[in-house]
Amino acid sequence: MLALGLLLVPALAWAHAHLKRSDPAAGSRVNAPPQAIRFWFSERPELSMTFISMKDASGKDITLGAPERDRGDPLEVSVRVPPALQAGRYTVVWRTAASDGHPSHGSFSFVVLAGIAPPGHVIVPQIGAVTDAVGTTTAPSSTTAKNGEEADAASSVSNSLARTFSFVGLLALIGAVAFRTLVLPRARGMNAELTKLMARRTAVLGFVASVLVIVGGFIRIFLESHMMSAMPDTQSMSMADMAMHTRWGLALQLELGAALVALVSFALGVRRVRGAWFVASISALILAVTPALAGHAAASPRFTSLMIISDFLHVLGGASWLGSLLAVMAVGIPLSLTLEGAERWSSVASLVNSFSPIALTSAAVVVVSGLIASWVHVEHLSDLWQTAYGQVLLLKVSLVAITLTIGAYNFRRVQPQLVNETGSARLKRSAAIELSVGFLILVVTGFLTGISP
Repeated sequence: MLALGLLLVPALAWAHAHLKRSDPAAGSRVNAPPQAIRFWFSERPELSMTFISMKDASGKDITLGAPERDRGDPLEVSVRVPPALQAGRYTVVWRTAASDGHPSHGSFSFVVLAGIAPPGHVIVPQIGAVTDAVGTTTAPSSTTAKNGEEADAASSVSNSLARTFSFVGLLALIGAVAFRTLVLPRARGMNAELTKLMARRTAVLGFVASVLVIVGGFIRIFLESHMMSAMPDTQSMSMADMAMHTRWGLALQLELGAALVALVSFALGVRRVRGAWFVASISALILAVTPALAGHAAASPRFTSLMIISDFLHVLGGASWLGSLLAVMAVGIPLSLTLEGAERWSSVASLVNSFSPIALTSAAVVVVSGLIASWVHVEHLSDLWQTAYGQVLLLKVSLVAITLTIGAYNFRRVQPQLVNETGSARLKRSAAIELSVGFLILVVTGFLTGISP
């Protein structure tokens, strides 16, 4: 069950752009002033969201060059240092964010020794230990070992709930399109007028979901700019800067634009305008890829294209599964129950029989895409119980297992009994529980994406 849970986790194992090492290293003593300070991160950092400053022992600011990316290594960023630094201790303060928008920041110090040194500078590497001011070797504390990296606000309740808000909107929007384009056309023997009414009600559901995605997007931009601006010793970033000058912001612009087009398309779908659902379907496909473009998949140093495709399929499969179930229970079943006699139960059975293969296929897509993501991202099994990230992940695994169990129960025990009122009542209860657990999964995912492993 644990292995299955890992398969259902999207590409989230490398949360944030952590500082892996620096040159000069934290706590090092160099024989000559460095010409540049170089940083290596766990994910490709956003240059427009990267700010680096340095002060001498007296607190005086040292003017540095603009952050530059190494053409041969997308994980490396460097800043030029003015020539002829005086001997003494220098403190470097840095801040950056990866393409998922999650910021990270920290500081470290190094010492420039007095006297004239040969060309270049010698670095005392930080491998399991650092050198202190008098040259003795000591074991690093957890803060030093991470180059003074500090926790950020990405895992705060407000940011986590904002991500949950967006996830719910995406799931409902894509699910509405999947219900209208995949489930309804396959529901045989249903009344034609009832099918048209279901399509209109589904368009209303999609319209509301589009509003959720748009509102959630603006909330995330606001919270992201607030997080970046709240960091010490760094310049502020406005919402416009965040949206216009970062890859994360460009991906969010695509999400907002697609949601707006979907909003108009659903409004036209309520009026049965020809082509409205086709446009809504294209918008849903675009929205399914935006989490990958604004997340860890686009920043992955390995197999970037594969990870983007995998995340796209993961979102599409999950939304087609639980989102379609939401449409079935919020639109399809209530309208079917308005019918009289045997037509009522045959309509309910037809909808569920049409939905079941879509759910099974979507679940298979989720598993395969999760397997690919786990293969690339998950590094150490022990992280599951030794870190806060792993503990929250295990909670999500448990909730996913419950959801799969309920779905299997519906398929094996409830679906064959849909020919009468008792079977439909059991379906409504079990599906309501399945959707409730699904919502909890989205809440946990909102917190999981903000926690560093």
